[in-house]
Amino acid sequence: MAAGLGLTLLPALPGLIAGVVGVTVGFFVAHAVASGWVGRMAAGAKGHAASLYLLAYYLGSSCLGSAGGLFWTHGGWPAVVAFNAGLLALALVAAGLLWHRERRAG
Repeated sequence: MAAGLGLTLLPALPGLIAGVVGVTVGFFVAHAVASGWVGRMAAGAKGHAASLYLLAYYLGSSCLGSAGGLFWTHGGWPAVVAFNAGLLALALVAAGLLWHRERRAG
């Protein structure tokens, strides 16, 4: 996903298309992994845990998607890429912490 973000900054159309494909594939892989982790990590009430995950997913995409418009307005496409790179970094930190926690518990 990070490589895809970088490719979207290229001026050539093939690089831009490859970047969009990379971001899209990376996003859906991350979403599938996160969704799977919810079921594995929930001690009980797995249905409630999955529902809360989806609530956070859609609420976050709505709010952060709108925030992306502010980045576009103030800095154009490079600012949107930087915003998404920051979100990706936060997601990687969260995933690392959860992975470490799961390894200690398991």
